[in-house]
Amino acid sequence: MRYWTLAAAGLAASVWLAYSTLAQPQPEPRGEPPVRPNASPGYPGPGFVPIPPFLRALDANGDGELSAAEIDNAPKALRSLDRNGDGRLTREEMGIPFGPPRDGFPGGGPGPMGRPEPPAGPPQDMGAPPRGMFGGPGRGPGRDFGSTYVGEPLAKNDAEKKILDTMANMVGGRNLQNVPPSDGRLLRLLTEAIGAKNVVEIGTSNGYSALWISMALKSTGGKLTTFEIDPERIRMARENFRRAGVDQIVTVVEGDAHEQVTKLKDPIDLLFIDADKEGYADYLKKLLPLVRPGGLILAHNFDMLGQDYVRAVTTNPNLETIYLPSSFGVTLKKR
Repeated sequence: MRYWTLAAAGLAASVWLAYSTLAQPQPEPRGEPPVRPNASPGYPGPGFVPIPPFLRALDANGDGELSAAEIDNAPKALRSLDRNGDGRLTREEMGIPFGPPRDGFPGGGPGPMGRPEPPAGPPQDMGAPPRGMFGGPGRGPGRDFGSTYVGEPLAKNDAEKKILDTMANMVGGRNLQNVPPSDGRLLRLLTEAIGAKNVVEIGTSNGYSALWISMALKSTGGKLTTFEIDPERIRMARENFRRAGVDQIVTVVEGDAHEQVTKLKDPIDLLFIDADKEGYADYLKKLLPLVRPGGLILAHNFDMLGQDYVRAVTTNPNLETIYLPSSFGVTLKKR
């Protein structure tokens, strides 16, 4: 076991060094991004490369360092990424963001990793190579993740402005911000798009994701029930809900969600799970019967989940599941 612990620690250090070097953004001329006055520091913008699941799994508390306990737990953390249980980790399972894709970069010359070799005979016009999904220097424009997040959300009324102002100055700060702003906006969009009236959230933290959901519920006339086991996080969340003016539509349930969710009886329009990763399959088993046909199940950090949950949402013919690059797993309960 000690051998595997040292090997895992060495691998983590090597990958982090390479990752840090390759992930440095390339300087390019651009204007200053819009900034909301008095806003708290946001997530990095253009040029930012998210930390891969491989490193997030090792850094259990998310402090950017590996403690002695985290190093000792490295073998278990790495095994949790083995979705198919074959005893090895592929690049996809580790979420390594660099290196050539399996089918190669478009362009780049002959051979299996580039443009196919031209057929024998007179030269032919091959045309321009297809654009890659994510471009880079010398490989065409592509697309930058940071550039897809354009501007700040705009409040349509005073109620939304109050929620946005609260999110900019959360009690508990960014360290307890359980989702990035782009994921929060997706939560709000999906909640409002399906006209959700009853939303259930597993894992409140300081209430950041719940505020995005509440912004949609202000429009749909719905309510949110959110579960959290940590008393201090509950205290901060309730204060944030009060400041945002949504405390009347949000109910915080304290305790072990695995036990508390069994008390729910009403149909669920949208279920958002962002809690203990090994418990996702149990939450799904207990709450899927309550999710209405046409309802949604959103699993955060889908790329870090065990194979039990992934198998449950991808082998059930009554469910349709997609995985988004932001690490969301979105599951539709078919009508």
